[in-house]
Amino acid sequence: MSSIGSLSTALSALRASESALNTTAHNLTNVNTDGYVRQQVLIKESNYIHIGNSGTSTMSVGLGTDIQSIRQVRDIFLDQSYREESGRQGFYEATATAIDEIETILGETEGESFSKILDDLWTSINELSKHPDGLETRGSFVQNAVIFVEKANLIMNQLNDYQRNVNTEITDQINRINTIGKEINMLNDTISKAELAGGNANDFRDLRNKLLDELSTMVSVKYREDKDGALLVSVENVPFVIKGDYVPMGTMQAEPFSMLIRPSWPHLNEPVFNFDNPIGPQYDNDVGKLKGLILARGTRSANYLDLSDVNVYNEDIKESAIMSAQSQFDNLIHGIVTMINDTVAPNLPGPPPELDTANAPYGLNGTQGDEIFSRKFMPRYDAVTGEYNEEDQANAYSLYSAGNLMINPDILTDYNRIALSQNLGYDGDSQVASSLLEKWDASFSTLEPGTTGAMSFREYYTGFVGNLGNLGYTAKNQTENQQLMATQINNQRNTLTGVSSDEELGNMMKYQHAYNAASRVVTTVDRMIEQVVTSLGIVGR
Repeated sequence: MSSIGSLSTALSALRASESALNTTAHNLTNVNTDGYVRQQVLIKESNYIHIGNSGTSTMSVGLGTDIQSIRQVRDIFLDQSYREESGRQGFYEATATAIDEIETILGETEGESFSKILDDLWTSINELSKHPDGLETRGSFVQNAVIFVEKANLIMNQLNDYQRNVNTEITDQINRINTIGKEINMLNDTISKAELAGGNANDFRDLRNKLLDELSTMVSVKYREDKDGALLVSVENVPFVIKGDYVPMGTMQAEPFSMLIRPSWPHLNEPVFNFDNPIGPQYDNDVGKLKGLILARGTRSANYLDLSDVNVYNEDIKESAIMSAQSQFDNLIHGIVTMINDTVAPNLPGPPPELDTANAPYGLNGTQGDEIFSRKFMPRYDAVTGEYNEEDQANAYSLYSAGNLMINPDILTDYNRIALSQNLGYDGDSQVASSLLEKWDASFSTLEPGTTGAMSFREYYTGFVGNLGNLGYTAKNQTENQQLMATQINNQRNTLTGVSSDEELGNMMKYQHAYNAASRVVTTVDRMIEQVVTSLGIVGR
């Protein structure tokens, strides 16, 4: 081989070793960088020159080494598995968080529990049955009723506030998804330009993969990389990041007249998620925190009327942790309030409905028709006609619903107006209070429409809290299981993609020796050429 050929071969080895050293140093520099994937230099033999034949053998001379590529050490199947499991973790985490928040609002795990308030109200009614004309027992009943109403209103208002907070979180998630789409599109352009110019864009790929990891926790994603290095992403089976651009996600009303929103595809004029079909692991569609948040939040604020139709409940309410809690809790409050009101101020069926003066009990001052629990913006009876103002589904202010309740101001100022005497002028009558106790312990309602086994108020609330606990326990276990699976897969990814300082230091020593060896060859060949040139110069004088 000629000296010039030997020099060229040695120089190729020098360049390859230098590139390997730089890559190893880059790995060591980023040993603690989040999302960084270990890089590896692939070195291959250069082409051979055919210089003749020797018997049956071909005589060839090698031209040294070339850098085939500087690749990222990662497994696409582990990436895909991790993103699927982390998406499922996000879905169940949204439900578990919502139920945990509802339980906190009810105060059963800490603070003043609503169950104690119910017990106190029952106890005060029981004392009324013993001393219906006592000022202290009447005062105790009113004060417990005040606490009951305030707590019921507070719980419903907090449930509504939490629903709006989840709605805000959904908006933030949509904005973040759009930001991720924009950033992936920009990185696609950067990577394509860098690699077309012969550069190394692996660090940009790390940023892009990190964004894809985050996106997969929020929505179901599918992706592929085209021949130019651009990552094309679909969200919920709709193209999201396309060649040279991305399709932003928009919003639309969750349902008519609702203040809540749901994500949509403006270019298709369709919602992102279709909840007409059942959701669960058996359908492989329980993926993404955004879907979990929307399902937990529901489409509007619910009340007791949503339990009157089994089809409405099963289609619109049941799958939403917040809406089912709102409707079931409000059903309890409405049941207790109307039971007590209809006992002390019963109505004739009508039409038009009005106070049943023949059977309505009396207060100590001879008054009739004073309800205990009032609606904030609508009296029980029309001031002119005396007709009962019925509850109207289209008018939320007409409902005896949690959040719309207060104690009758007339009762607050005069306990004698509490109608507990079935007969006018008979102060010691306990029939009304005893009737309240009987109705309190009577069958009231099932927890869900379409089921059997009606429960009393106390049993209903116990079942309500117990059902929440079971749902929360299930969602928490599913979240922990998915977290465990995602963590295990991610640990496998990190074993493959993570930088080992010991391994890289070993590689650095190996490539340093290779670099030194190539450098010595270059030096030796250089001296040989110098000697030849110098000698030729002397002979030619």
